[in-house]
Amino acid sequence: MTSQLPTTRRVPHEQVTAALRRLQAVGTLSADQVSAVLQELDGAATHTPDAGPDAPPTTGEQAAGRAPGARLGWLAEAAAYAGAALVLIAGMVLVGQQWDELGRPGRVIVLTTVAVVLAVAGAAVATGRKRGVGALRRPEHAARRRLASTLLTGAVAASASTAAVLVPSSPARAAGIAAVVAVIAAQLVAPSAVTESAALGSVCLLAAAVLAETAATAVPSVLTFAVVGAGWLLLVRARVFTVPTLATVLGLTVLTVTAGTGAFTEAPVRTVGLVLLAAQAAGCLAAFVRAGRWPSAAAAVAALVLMVLRVTGDSLGPVVAVLIAGLVLLGSGAALLLVRTSRATPDGGAGPVSRPAAPPG
Repeated sequence: MTSQLPTTRRVPHEQVTAALRRLQAVGTLSADQVSAVLQELDGAATHTPDAGPDAPPTTGEQAAGRAPGARLGWLAEAAAYAGAALVLIAGMVLVGQQWDELGRPGRVIVLTTVAVVLAVAGAAVATGRKRGVGALRRPEHAARRRLASTLLTGAVAASASTAAVLVPSSPARAAGIAAVVAVIAAQLVAPSAVTESAALGSVCLLAAAVLAETAATAVPSVLTFAVVGAGWLLLVRARVFTVPTLATVLGLTVLTVTAGTGAFTEAPVRTVGLVLLAAQAAGCLAAFVRAGRWPSAAAAVAALVLMVLRVTGDSLGPVVAVLIAGLVLLGSGAALLLVRTSRATPDGGAGPVSRPAAPPG
């Protein structure tokens, strides 16, 4: 049996777009990757409008003719990020030198000014050339969306800092509330991996502030952050993020750190942490078997290793515990590899198998 060769028939642009969006929805491709593919297809269609299925492939000179525009776009975006970073660093140094002399009113004015400037700049980029915010969802405006998202995320940080200065009695909680509200607005205007990462950080900041002010014990604290991580993963399943793989990694990181921290403390938090690690290992293994995503496999292995280290560390000593953890890691890797191999096609995952035609007569 031989592997079927890739099809040479022409596929309508709408079908290609729909297929790419499906791959983005399940996390195989990111929004930026989908945008890059669609931009390349649009560029090829623009330069070779009459190309048929038997047309010769694009030559290196033709590809080079389209490359300068793409390189110029990336260069402009990189220059914008670098310039913004330099301005931010210089501003922080200058303000830091006079921070003590500014007093509370002066600090509020400075931070508010920074927040307003960044928010206005982000809004201007998002609505550039009267195209409106809705155009940011289109692939050709991916660079503009990323830049607007970065500026708005900076405004979120400045807003949170302003709130912390305004409420000295409860700075962490004020900063957390302001950050959550501001990052929701930023996500609605220009969603990206930057705003989504900031959103998770804002929620964790607010949760930590509330737990600290209420003098919560260790068990409620561990359970709270476990709920935050699990809720984040539910949002991933609801397909609300632009980069599902990154969002999954962030949510699983919160779960792993929370459960691991609880497991390596004293009872009764240790029991809660071990239960959370066991639940994470079982759930992530099931998710990997079902979908084959690497973050699930990594989180399952991490949970198993932490469980082994905690359970065997006290009774068998640290050296033996590390040895057993290594064996568990090797066994888990082999098992995951076997599961992944079993999911592939009989010819090694190269695709559908074409059976030889039956002889005539």
